[in-house]
Amino acid sequence: MSTDSMALSSDAQHVFEAAMRLPDAERAKLADKLSATLDPMADPVWQAAWGPEIARRVAEVEEGTAKLHTWDELQKIMQEARHAPRKV
Repeated sequence: MSTDSMALSSDAQHVFEAAMRLPDAERAKLADKLSATLDPMADPVWQAAWGPEIARRVAEVEEGTAKLHTWDELQKIMQEARHAPRKV
């Protein structure tokens, strides 16, 4: 990203500088809270990247062609994946 697109207002710059003095864990919590306030659908780059994929998945569910899992099945799949040898 160019520095021009990252320019902050004076107020935002002060908030950023204060946030940078926080411990990593606190900065991560703050970043999560700020991120949760953003609407990804308002971002044309995000929408171009994910819009078609989301539409495809919704269509599969509506058409009955998606492979769906119960919560119990999903937990078993995740547990198996955690213990499977990693592919490098």
